[in-house]
Amino acid sequence: MNPVVTALIPIFGVIALGWGLRRTGLVATELWGGINRLSYQALLPALLFSTISQADYTGLPAATFLIAVTLGFLVMGAIALAFRPLPIDGPAYTSLFQGSVRWNGFVLLALAAPVFGPEGAALAALVFAPTVPLINVMCVAALSVWGASERPLNRRLILMRIVTNPLILACVAGAGANALGLFRDGPVADTAALAGRAALPLILLAIGAGLDFSALKARPRLLTLAVALKLLVAPLVFYVLGRLFGVEGVALAVLTAVGATPGAAASYVLAREMGGDARLTAGHVTATTILAALSLPIWISIAWPGGMAG
Repeated sequence: MNPVVTALIPIFGVIALGWGLRRTGLVATELWGGINRLSYQALLPALLFSTISQADYTGLPAATFLIAVTLGFLVMGAIALAFRPLPIDGPAYTSLFQGSVRWNGFVLLALAAPVFGPEGAALAALVFAPTVPLINVMCVAALSVWGASERPLNRRLILMRIVTNPLILACVAGAGANALGLFRDGPVADTAALAGRAALPLILLAIGAGLDFSALKARPRLLTLAVALKLLVAPLVFYVLGRLFGVEGVALAVLTAVGATPGAAASYVLAREMGGDARLTAGHVTATTILAALSLPIWISIAWPGGMAG
């Protein structure tokens, strides 16, 4: 069996378990918000810090990889802007825009270690540092222009959210510790590693709990376009940019996988807050999460045929 498929089975199995737990009521609905906050505010930062601080980036094209991944999101933003002349309302367009540029890095983090090994996991963790602020600025800008919210935009609050984002802080702290050779072992490293191991199972369960299959009926043509942009166009863009910048091997596979990941649940939250089409966004997250189980192995095998053969 394809090793990516083998690695994806337990990942999507846990996502399905999360959906089942919410659907059956075995875990109360109000608890999922707390699980999300715990994972995002504490456990995932611990995982990112642990991975980055202990990674060996010697010989890895970290600089060109980060340039390519940053340009990839900018290109997807430009492609999404090219669809603005479509005869659709502003809130629906913001869902198309968010669906084109937001990525679910948690699925990639869960996939990276078993498929790409320590090098791939280190690169996957590094992606969060430049992309979290960039994507948030892009999506907030789109929703500010085309969203239906009548509340005044609090730019200072948005800036503070980005500057104090725990994922960004964890990446910066991990990179600093890595450069200084700190916390490679000892109680701090052990604590971060132990907390980090709890992050991905809880996040995957929460992703499953957030799936909304009824939202798949919302504007099916526009939803199809948004899904195609995320699962077909985005990975192609990232793959081409990687080749243009000379990124090869496992780094190119991770780069392509960044583009091929499903939509992020954070886009639904932002759509509700800023007047986007939240139902269309929920449908996009659900559809791309399901279909990524099929598309991710294909894109990774295109970008890394030698690795899949091995």
